[in-house]
Amino acid sequence: MIVAIDIGGTQMRVSFVDNDFDLLTRHSLPTGPHSDPFDLFGQISQIIKSDMKSNFDWTPDGFGVSAPSVDKRNGRFVNPPNLPLWDGFSIFEFIEAEFSVPVYVGNDASLAALAEHRLGSGKGVENMLYFTLSTGVGGGIIVDGKLYEGSTGFAGEFGHISVNHLGPTCNCGNRGCLEAYVSGPAIVRQFIEERAKGGTSYLPVDCVPTTADIFDASSKGDSLSADIIERAARYLGIGIVTVMHSFEPECIVIGGGVSASLDQLKPYIHQHVEQNAMAHFNGDIDVRRAAFNEDSSLLGAACYFQYKNLGS
Repeated sequence: MIVAIDIGGTQMRVSFVDNDFDLLTRHSLPTGPHSDPFDLFGQISQIIKSDMKSNFDWTPDGFGVSAPSVDKRNGRFVNPPNLPLWDGFSIFEFIEAEFSVPVYVGNDASLAALAEHRLGSGKGVENMLYFTLSTGVGGGIIVDGKLYEGSTGFAGEFGHISVNHLGPTCNCGNRGCLEAYVSGPAIVRQFIEERAKGGTSYLPVDCVPTTADIFDASSKGDSLSADIIERAARYLGIGIVTVMHSFEPECIVIGGGVSASLDQLKPYIHQHVEQNAMAHFNGDIDVRRAAFNEDSSLLGAACYFQYKNLGS
């Protein structure tokens, strides 16, 4: 039995996971830029202990934790852009003190890539790249059938590829990062900015649209929404071509909330790849939607525990 924890920019989720990777429980707590990691882990600890008490045979073998901007060597957060109060917090220290079992911590997008490769849309391929498009933008890399994490676990920070050095400031402090164009908040921000400059849309002026609203309006012919989506897809294409040239994947899997509208992004992505990828890449790439979407990182945390603890 594995306890899987997924920490994201808007919520923290925990589940008991069995050896068949079935999620036996589901709990979540809100996170955000003002969330306190000590408070949230205290609450999560009580939830886990309550589940253990209610199910007497549920003794966890260990924890797999999926988190953004975390050093896999010590489980410590390092300047997470969307969780500023978590900087320096050590997941290892908290969980090991509470439960005295092994803990493995990995980058959230890398672990989502592991889940998709082992169980989902990337199953059966040897070389795969994973993009998650959500509150932020991250990535994961599978090379020769194995997860590539880099020396400290930060490999795959695709969201911070610079796609326009004169572009808007990203949450990381740099300018023109991919995340500043294709994350959910970035799409909403660009829509609001362009409408303030005189762009026309049938969406109500007196409320802030969601990313889903903008995609829906684009599909129905709203010109401003369509321009914003095309721009996001164009920059995503730049990011995809950049990593294609580095890793030559068999497929690219895209997850996260924005991937629900992947069909609208795909034509622009393929167009950019055809125009800009080197000839020996055949100008095309197999782009797939994640099988698990919001569960990718949670399942990935369980896969990662097995991957690290059992070496399989």
